[in-house]
Amino acid sequence: MSNYPWTSRINTIQHVFIFLLGALAVGVAATYQPVVSIAAVCLLLLLVVSIHHPERISYAVLLSTAVSVDSLYQGGVFGIEILSLYKLGILALLVPCMLVYGIRLKFSYPVWALVIMLGITFGFSAWLPLLTTSIAVKAFVGLSLPFIFLLIQWKKDVADKHIRLISLLPIISVIIGLGLQTVGLHSFTDVEFTGAVRIQGANIPPHLAMLSFLGIAVSLIEIKRKPKQAAFYYTVLALNFLILIATGTRGPILALLLMFAMYLFDIARQYLKGRVNYLLPLAGSFLVALGAVALQWNNLKKRSFERETDTGIDLSGRSEAWEYFLNKVHDYPWSGRGLGAVTVANDGTLFNGFVVPHNEYIRFYFDTGYIGCGLLMLSLLVVFVLIYRSLAKSIKPYFASLIAGFLIYSFSDNTLSTVQMIIPFCWYLNTLYQTSTQTDFCKEK
Repeated sequence: MSNYPWTSRINTIQHVFIFLLGALAVGVAATYQPVVSIAAVCLLLLLVVSIHHPERISYAVLLSTAVSVDSLYQGGVFGIEILSLYKLGILALLVPCMLVYGIRLKFSYPVWALVIMLGITFGFSAWLPLLTTSIAVKAFVGLSLPFIFLLIQWKKDVADKHIRLISLLPIISVIIGLGLQTVGLHSFTDVEFTGAVRIQGANIPPHLAMLSFLGIAVSLIEIKRKPKQAAFYYTVLALNFLILIATGTRGPILALLLMFAMYLFDIARQYLKGRVNYLLPLAGSFLVALGAVALQWNNLKKRSFERETDTGIDLSGRSEAWEYFLNKVHDYPWSGRGLGAVTVANDGTLFNGFVVPHNEYIRFYFDTGYIGCGLLMLSLLVVFVLIYRSLAKSIKPYFASLIAGFLIYSFSDNTLSTVQMIIPFCWYLNTLYQTSTQTDFCKEK
């Protein structure tokens, strides 16, 4: 029996006819493009599963963010970049979930902000010479897709499983990365020009760090929300913290400082009230932090202080990139250079890794000026406030520190445009809202 009400009305003959057509298409493709035919078979099977068991496919889609597909395969398919194809593929697979569970339009503000930004692009922006209509539309689709995941109204038990998976994504990436290195497909570590050795799992170090940032934040919130599952989340928290430190990425560590301070203050307060069971996590937190920093101190010094820069601290070229992009949009502050223009702005002056400025505020200011950037940030704040208001009083400070950390992180990395950050982040915001009520909270004594 299908979970899909309307599929029951499709008779057996129609099913057989559809799949015969699919098999014929795959057979023809196999003659000319074997790789394409294999991909088509996999997609066909996934679509079958997504129609009959949409919740199962949601787990697979969420788990797929543990791997940076564009770092494993640099090419494209049918002339489409692999990352764009990946985003479209996961959206297609989640359509049945939207039809079964429904959508919540109250969180659609970021999508509408991007629609307006696209309108600004075609109506008012001063386009860069290399910007094309296809680039602008592709940027709109790629940026808006993750916010679609804010809308799905998951069942509470499914949402609870999603939250667990999000907390485990960094660990899963590390396990997959070890497997890929074993078969010679991907290096588990990355050695940069400074000599720093950074683990990357099945990603690149900054992407694994983004997963770790979310894994840590989710674990801290869920320890407070679900005391009965504290042992699981404490274990995941420690592993995610070690992974984050081992990536050698500084931005997420700084972004988490407020949340760590909130957590340490909270458990220290509970311990001082006589709840001696908080002594173990308090002492364990300090030991894990000291051990991790000691192990990675040389790497952090190599990345931050061993290269002379004008800023004193090595920002890996960010200060030069920020100045470059700001100069290019200086004369067009209100409507920018067009959505997606930032991706074609680097004329070779900057290191080729700066396809975008590694600062989301500059990125969207460059594309659509003060108006577009302001609308997008305002739309995000509206979503954050709606979720904040739904949470129990004891959870609100943790959630506020997560949002503050995310906004801080956005100053130094591509948090709104990287799959490994924005998809799990939107997914968690949705599931946190779905599973939270004003009566589900940890009573403080």
